[in-house]
Amino acid sequence: MQIFTAEHAGFCEGVERAYKIALDQTKTGHPVYMLGNLVHNTQVIDKFNKAGIKTAKTVSEIASGPEGIILISAHGVPPQVYQEAKDKGLGTIDTTCAWVKKAQKVAESFANENRLVVIVGDNGHTEVKGLIGWSKGKGVVVENPDGLKKIDIHADTRVGVLAQTTQSETHFKKIVAAIRKLAKDVKEYDTICGATSKRQEAAMDLARKVELVLVIGDKKSANTKRLTELCNNIGTETHQIQTVKELDPAWLEGKEKIGITAGASTPDWVIREVIEQLEH
Repeated sequence: MQIFTAEHAGFCEGVERAYKIALDQTKTGHPVYMLGNLVHNTQVIDKFNKAGIKTAKTVSEIASGPEGIILISAHGVPPQVYQEAKDKGLGTIDTTCAWVKKAQKVAESFANENRLVVIVGDNGHTEVKGLIGWSKGKGVVVENPDGLKKIDIHADTRVGVLAQTTQSETHFKKIVAAIRKLAKDVKEYDTICGATSKRQEAAMDLARKVELVLVIGDKKSANTKRLTELCNNIGTETHQIQTVKELDPAWLEGKEKIGITAGASTPDWVIREVIEQLEH
């Protein structure tokens, strides 16, 4: 059996940065809170919890005072969250990914131009909720071209289109093309993260030369889900697993070439465990 690993897999720069910032804050002696999950990976969140970082769903759950520190998720938050933290006198450490920050500014800019802000992304995802907030009440989420039927877009509608940072280029362009058939004044801004694009290309290249692809990542991870979809679309047998415990030996029967890739929030130690199991 030969094991091939995708050229780009595992922690991206944004997640790596958020991970280091979070662990550094545990050394300050102050109470540290994550607002939601800092990254979408259960193993990483468990490590944070063991290090003393508490999880809060909302700012209101955290006691007021200058001692408390809130870690803003790498996926970003709506602008009102910063104000809520300030009103309670809490310290804020922002780990929002630079690519997500860029998407937030684009959404805000489109809203300031009085455009309908169309966000191509997964409805309900943390990042998308944040982008809706930055759209100042003008944002709508579209998951696929059929979703456009539920939105009132006509020839005179001024539209601004951006993407959740983990979308695929092909999917984004397909929806933009569909919008251009409905409205005359359409501004598009490809806000897909560069690391995401590299991971997706590397995963598809891998899928073309192996008989089985294992995509390692959390079930909540949008970019991991996208990698699984893209590898499946190549026609290669593909399975997404969260940890080595989910590896099914039956998948390996008769396979000589096994490919490994991983989502941007998957830590190295989880990837290594899967590779070591395959080698044995």
